[in-house]
Amino acid sequence: MGAQMKRTSARELAFKIIYSKFFNSSSDEDFSDADIESLTFIKDILKNFATHYTEINELISKNLKGYTLDRVNKIDLAIITEAIIELKYLNTPKEVIINEAVELSKKYSTDKSPKFINGFLASIVK
Repeated sequence: MGAQMKRTSARELAFKIIYSKFFNSSSDEDFSDADIESLTFIKDILKNFATHYTEINELISKNLKGYTLDRVNKIDLAIITEAIIELKYLNTPKEVIINEAVELSKKYSTDKSPKFINGFLASIVK
């Protein structure tokens, strides 16, 4: 499995964990399938999620047009949250982050989500 594929899988697992934390802050994570590089990446994402949760929510709220944070689909919110963590706190190229977020939304969310997430993240990186 190539490095990019590992990152994609790790990113997907991190998104799922963030999503579960919206409903159960003490949910257990299963990292049994993760290699060391992926595990480090996931832990970096989750550490930043825990540390910067309020700041991330404020950034999302400030950039929403026509929505409030509580009206955003929770799957989309988890994808956006994970993407913002990578944008602000990790060294991932912007294009990769946006592309991966759109792909996650195609896999897990509604038909309208890819366009919403792409536009939202594009407005943040400007």
